[in-house]
Amino acid sequence: MAIASGNFAELLWPGLAEIWANNYNDFDPLYTKIFNVKQSKQRFEKEQGVTGLPLAAVKDEGGAIPYVDPFQGYQQEYVNVTYALGATVTREMYEDELYNYINSLPGALSRSIRQTEETVAFNHLNRAFNASFTGPDGSVLCGNAHAHVGGGTSSNILATAADLTQTSLETLSQNLLDAVDDQNLKIRLQPVCLVVPTALNFTARKLLETDLVVGAADNDINPIRGLFKDMVVSPYLSDTDAWFITTDSPNGLTWYNRRDAQIGRDNEFDTENLKFKVTERFSSGWTNFRGVYGTPGAA
Repeated sequence: MAIASGNFAELLWPGLAEIWANNYNDFDPLYTKIFNVKQSKQRFEKEQGVTGLPLAAVKDEGGAIPYVDPFQGYQQEYVNVTYALGATVTREMYEDELYNYINSLPGALSRSIRQTEETVAFNHLNRAFNASFTGPDGSVLCGNAHAHVGGGTSSNILATAADLTQTSLETLSQNLLDAVDDQNLKIRLQPVCLVVPTALNFTARKLLETDLVVGAADNDINPIRGLFKDMVVSPYLSDTDAWFITTDSPNGLTWYNRRDAQIGRDNEFDTENLKFKVTERFSSGWTNFRGVYGTPGAA
C-alpha cells in the first residue's frame, strides 16, 4: 500500500505547525556493549569449542608420564538472516506534500532497523530462562545444569532467584569468580557489565555508584563499587526484575554482521511510485554460556 494523497491529506494543506512522531532522539546502540560484534563473510558461521587439559598428576620416579587427550567441545552455528522494511509513496503525494515528511522516511527506516537490532539482541536475555530457547550445550542461556564436555556441570544462575540487592549482586558476582572450564579448571572470570531493565535503573546505580553498602546502618565500604566496567539500562528487557552480569569469557553473547544496514530508493516504472527500503543481514546468539550470569528475579 502506498502513501497517497487520500491517507495523508493534511500534509497537502498549508498551516501545520509541527509534524511529530518521527522526530525522536537517536541514541548509541546498547547491544554492542554486551555482544562481541564480529564480521561475517559467508552465509553462516560456526564456532567450535575445544577443551584444555586436566590437572597434572604426580609422576613416580622412573614411571611413565600420563598422557591425556583434549575433547572436542560444543559447536554453535550462526545463520545470517536478512531484515528489511520499506515504504511506498505515490508520485502525486511526493509532488504535493508541503512539509518534507516524505524525505524524512529514510530516517524513519533507519530508526526502525536500529530498533530491530536492539530487540533481536536483547531477546536472547529475555529468553535466557525459557526452555524453548537452548544453546549449543542443550541448556538455556542461564541455567544450573550446563554440561561439561569433560564431565560435570556448571551453573550461571542464582541458586535461589532473587531481586537486585546488595546481597544478591555480591552472591552472583562471587559465583562467576568460581567458574571452571570443561575440564573443571578455574578460569577466573571477571564481571564486565551489569545489565538491567529500566525498572531497576536507580537500584543498580545506587549499588554501583555509592561508596558505602546500600541499605546498611554500618559504615562498611561498598565492595561492588568499581567492580563493573559498565552498566546497561535496557528498555528492551521485558522482565522488570530480571538482571544479568556479562563477563570477560570468550565467545559469550555473539553478533555477526553479514551486511550493514543500507538505505535504498527507486521508482516503479508503471506506477511512478517512489519506494524507500532498508535492509540488513546479521545473526546473533551465544556459544559459551559463561559469558552471561543472571537471575529472573524473585517474582
